[in-house]
Amino acid sequence: MKTLAKLLYVEADEEITDLVDRLRDLSLEDAVTFVVPERARALQSPMSFRLLKRYADSYGKRVNLVSGDPRLQSMSLEAGLTAYPSLAAYDTGTEVHQPALVDEPPAASAAPAAPVPVGVETGSRVAAGAGGVATLDRPRPTSVISAAPKKPPAPTKPARSGPSFNSYRPYVIGAGALAIVALLVGILYLPSATATLSVSGTPIKADITLLGAPGTAAGSPDHFATRAVHADQSQTLPGTATGQKQIDAQPSTGSVTFTYSCTFFCDNNAKTIAAGTSVSTSDGKQYLTQKATTVSSPRGSASAQVKAVQPGPSGNTEAHTITNINNSRDFNLTVDNAQATAGGADPRTATVIQQSDIDGIRDVYAKDAVPQVTDQLTSKAQGLKLVMVGNGVQATATSDHKVGEEVSGMTVTVKVTGDGVAFDDKAVKQMLKSGLQHKLSSGTQLTNNLNLSYDAIDVAADGHITLNGHASGFSTPVFLESNIRGHLKGMSPSNAHAFLQSLPNVVDARVTQSPFGLPWLPLFSSRISLKIQEVSGSPSS
Repeated sequence: MKTLAKLLYVEADEEITDLVDRLRDLSLEDAVTFVVPERARALQSPMSFRLLKRYADSYGKRVNLVSGDPRLQSMSLEAGLTAYPSLAAYDTGTEVHQPALVDEPPAASAAPAAPVPVGVETGSRVAAGAGGVATLDRPRPTSVISAAPKKPPAPTKPARSGPSFNSYRPYVIGAGALAIVALLVGILYLPSATATLSVSGTPIKADITLLGAPGTAAGSPDHFATRAVHADQSQTLPGTATGQKQIDAQPSTGSVTFTYSCTFFCDNNAKTIAAGTSVSTSDGKQYLTQKATTVSSPRGSASAQVKAVQPGPSGNTEAHTITNINNSRDFNLTVDNAQATAGGADPRTATVIQQSDIDGIRDVYAKDAVPQVTDQLTSKAQGLKLVMVGNGVQATATSDHKVGEEVSGMTVTVKVTGDGVAFDDKAVKQMLKSGLQHKLSSGTQLTNNLNLSYDAIDVAADGHITLNGHASGFSTPVFLESNIRGHLKGMSPSNAHAFLQSLPNVVDARVTQSPFGLPWLPLFSSRISLKIQEVSGSPSS
């Protein structure tokens, strides 16, 4: 009898992809035999058989099929697979070359068995084969055993009223079959397992300076593309001065004319009128000249500005009232004011512009305008990372009058502007990760819990930017997760724990099952997940 290859029993609800996965997981088997029930969902079309044959050839495996369904046998032969009608035929190597017809009449009954001599037990066993082939074991001798004496028949029980148990037997059998199928499905497909490895990782870090510029990146590992964005809005608003300023009493001011007229005994020397020369009216109002002036001789005149000595409105005087030059002994020199002096006023409180008047208008406008400009910048960035230039979006205000001026009203122009630099954050972090990977030793890999960050140290409105990048993480030996999960399937939890604990750099391993624990892990690697977490390792050099 031939040696059996790897037997895989196909479940009725399995798909063709499940058979391919199981075929791929058998890395050490050259030949695989699928035992297929008649209603197997995975193999109901010629296309399924051709797919199975194609993947078997790509994996370098020979695939056989065991099925009593002539239709499945025919499709198997068309796809180039070897078919057996039963496990007994597979054991004897009797394969199918031409499927039997579905409506073929039953074969003639076998000839009656020859009589068996007394003292010989009939040990013949018929093995069903393809095309009615049967094998016969040799008879073997045995001793004669007398039959035990018959017991007297038990008294019959009166028949019970109502339906008998036999009438419920099909329902009981069906319910039992469903329970068994549900149990098998639950055992095979419902359980899942998680293997958690605590790996001693080695810290690794790198500091990288990255340069960004508008347009296409130069291709260097430390250059990336950026785009300059700008947004602004402005508005002119009316304002009211609210500042208070004390104004002192103001002296009256005006202009006087000095005239020199000489008839006898005159010299030709000019007469100088010094600054601060006192002049007055006939009623005693005093004025002082503000600057020196010169009057030509013997006849000439010159004007000079004067200011009342006493501030207030009392210093205002009419024209031609300032006629006296105090302390002057030259009778040829006279003075007169051709126009009235004015401007004298009492002390008062004036309303002037203060800085808070301008700032208040700016702040009210900026409350809505700054978020709007910020949104405009974000929209122009189109999903890219946006770094603001300077202090971000700012509001400035200018007034048509200066601070401290005495006015009743004013207008203020407020402008809100913002500039930024936009770039691909994922591309920058990938550059940081690549820089960290360059520091890895051979046969190691980065773990998933990386810390990638950067600081903008120089941002310009034209789109140029300099980033000070920081990358850190842990390095661990390279683990082939698919191989580990494939090795764990079907293992007992204790053996799985021992296997995981034997992996390099593993300091602790845990295996958890959900929703309930079984004496074995799931039979499909897809139901097993692997988590790798790092614990403190030695400092990186």
